[in-house]
Amino acid sequence: MTNLTSIFPNGFAAAIESQDLINPEGAFRTHREANGLLIKDLIADGEIHRVAHVSSKKGSLDGWYILHTSGKVPVGIAGCWKEPTFESKWVADIGRTMSFTERFEHDKWVADLKAKKEAERLASQAVAAERAEDEVGTYADASDDHPYLVRKHISAHGVKIDRAGRLVVPVVNQSGEILSYQTIDAEGNKRFLKGGKIEGGFYELRGNRKIVFVGEGFATCASIFEATGYTVMVAFDCGNLAKVAKAAKEMFPGSKIVIGADNDQFTEGNPGVTKGRAAAALVFGEIVYPSFGDADMVDNKPTDWNDLHCLQGLDAVKEQIERVAGPVRDKLAFEFSRADSLELTEIKWVVDDYIEADSLAQVFGDPGGGKSFVSIDLACCVATGKDWHGHQVQQGAVFYIAGEGHNGLARRFKGWELGNGMSLDGAPLFKSHRAAQLYDATEAALVADSIKTLSAECGHIPSMIVIDTLARNMGGDENSTQDMNSFIQHLDTYLRQDYKCCVLVVHHSGAMDKDRSRGSTALKGALDAEYKCQLDSGSKTIQFESKKMKDAEMPAAKNFQITQVDLPISDKHGNPVKGAYLTSVDISGLVSNIQKKKTIPGNQRIALNCLVAIEQHKRTEGLDGMDVSASYDEWRDSAKGHGLDYRRFKEASAALVKKEMVIERNEVFRTAPPAGEEKPNKDVL
Repeated sequence: MTNLTSIFPNGFAAAIESQDLINPEGAFRTHREANGLLIKDLIADGEIHRVAHVSSKKGSLDGWYILHTSGKVPVGIAGCWKEPTFESKWVADIGRTMSFTERFEHDKWVADLKAKKEAERLASQAVAAERAEDEVGTYADASDDHPYLVRKHISAHGVKIDRAGRLVVPVVNQSGEILSYQTIDAEGNKRFLKGGKIEGGFYELRGNRKIVFVGEGFATCASIFEATGYTVMVAFDCGNLAKVAKAAKEMFPGSKIVIGADNDQFTEGNPGVTKGRAAAALVFGEIVYPSFGDADMVDNKPTDWNDLHCLQGLDAVKEQIERVAGPVRDKLAFEFSRADSLELTEIKWVVDDYIEADSLAQVFGDPGGGKSFVSIDLACCVATGKDWHGHQVQQGAVFYIAGEGHNGLARRFKGWELGNGMSLDGAPLFKSHRAAQLYDATEAALVADSIKTLSAECGHIPSMIVIDTLARNMGGDENSTQDMNSFIQHLDTYLRQDYKCCVLVVHHSGAMDKDRSRGSTALKGALDAEYKCQLDSGSKTIQFESKKMKDAEMPAAKNFQITQVDLPISDKHGNPVKGAYLTSVDISGLVSNIQKKKTIPGNQRIALNCLVAIEQHKRTEGLDGMDVSASYDEWRDSAKGHGLDYRRFKEASAALVKKEMVIERNEVFRTAPPAGEEKPNKDVL
C-alpha cells in the first residue's frame, strides 16, 4: 500500500492549497527579490528577461530571470551577469513529492532551457561582436575636451566617440578581436552593447610592461596609467578582475601583475578589495587600493583611483601606488651583480650573537610561554642602548606592531623601566594602536609609510620591527604556502630592506610538535634566526633556546627569571598593581660542576638541568640553602615540560641518584655539590 505521507509530506490539504500553484508569479518574485533581483513587471513565458540587481549601477540591467509556468510544476531560474557564480533555481512548492512524470518533465525543461540559453548567448555574442567591430571602425577618436574626461581630469587614451557624443570603449580579447563596447555619456552613464560578451574582455592602455595593472572602470585605469606610465587593463567590473588578471598573466608572463582595485568602503563586504585580492592571489600578484583622508569624505564617498586623482591630484595617486609597486624608474626588472663585485662584510648585529641586522627572525612558543616577555625585553634594550643580558646592542628605533594585549603592554614596558632602572622617556620605541594585516600589500605599505615618518621625526633609523603575533598581524591563512610567501615578501619589501633592520616575528608553537612554530614551513625556510621560548613550570623560568642561525654560530641557550615589581598604580582595593621584568639565570656553570666532566645521556641531562633550574629559582627567591631541594612532583612536572614522559623521567632520575649526581631522601631531591665539597647529610634533606 502506498505511503501517503511520502506523497504529501505537508499534508493533503497543503497540496490542495499550495500558494506556489495558486500564484507562482508572486512566489517567484518574493524568492528572487530576496536574492537581490529588482523585478517590476514579471513575465512568465519561459524566455529570458533582463532586470536590475541591487548591485547594479543606476540604469543598468545586470540581472536576468526565466519563469516557466505552463508545465505541471512551475519553475524559474535567475542570475546576475555581474556575479557569474550567482545562478539559482526556484521550484514551486506543490505540497507533495513530484511524481515520476513531473520530475522527468521538470528535469527535461531545465536541461533544454540551459542548452537553449547557452546557444542564444553564444549567438547573441557573435552578433554583438560583429556589430561592435563594424561600428567602432566608423567612430572617430575622442578628444581630451569631452565633458566626461574634463570632469575626471583624464585624457582619452585612444577611446572613440559615437555620433551621439558618447565615449566608446572597446572590449577586446587576447587576440585583439573586438567583442563588445561600453558607452559613457557626458554625465557618466555607462551602457554595454546588448548581448555583447564582457567576461574576460578588457581595454588596454599600453605602456611600460614591467608592471601590468588591472583595474575596473576606464576612468580609474586612466588615472593609474597617467600616474605610472605602466600598462593598465580595464576589466570594466570587479566581477571580471580575475579573468582579466589571468589573461594579463598569459599575455605578459614576465610582468608583475598588480590589481588596482576600487576601495568600496561604503559597500558591505567591500567587493572591490575582496574580488581584487582574489584576482591577485590567482596570478601570484599584488593588490593596491586607494586610501582617503577625512577631508576627502566631506560631501563625497570616494572609492577609486580616479576619485583620489580628482580630490588630491595625480601625485597622490602615484605616491600611494608606489608604496606597493615600487618607485617608477627605468631599470631592469630583475637585476644581477658580478660575483667579483661582491664585498665581504662582517656580521652586523642588533644584539651581539643573537639578533642580526638586515634579517628575519622569529621567537615562538606556547601561549603564556614568555615569548612576548622576551620580545619586549629585546625591544626596550635596543631602543635604549642597554646591553641585553651581557650582550652589546646597536641602538636604534624599535617599532612594536601589537596585535593584542595593548593594555598589558603598557604595564610590561613600565615593569621593564622599574626593574632595569632605566627610563623609556624619549626612547625611540613605538607601539602600534592596532594590528596590521601584512598579507595585504597596501596595508604593509601604509605601515612602512608610518615607520618612515616617525623615524624621520625621532632621528633614529629602525633597528628592529617586532610583529607580535603573526596570527593577529598576517591577515591570510598561515597554513597556506602562497599566503605565507606573500606575508614574508611584504615583510622584506616594505619593512626590512629599506632600513637593513631586523624584523622579529612572534609566533605560536605547533599544536602537535612543540619544537617548531605552527603554520606553513615556508616561514621556517625564510628565517635567518629562530628561537624557542618555554616557561618551565617547576623552576618558573623562561628557557630561550636557539633553533636556527643561518649565518653565524648557534648562540648558547639562556634562562630568564620573571621578577615582579610594584607599578605606580593601584587596583580597586588600593593594592599596587604588579608588573614584571626579566633577569638572567645562568645554570650552565652549576650543571658542569655537578657533572664533574662526566658525559651523561640526553634524558639524564634534561632531568639534571631541570633540577638545577628549580634550585636556582629558589635561591633567587631568597630561600636558604637547606630549602632549595625539590619534591619528586616538582622535578617530574618540570621534566615533563621538556619532553620526558613518566617512564623516561623515572629512569633518568633513578640513574642520576645511582651516580650520586643527585641526592634523594623520602622523595625530596637536590643536586650533589662539586667534587671536594662536603655532601649534605641525607637526614637533613
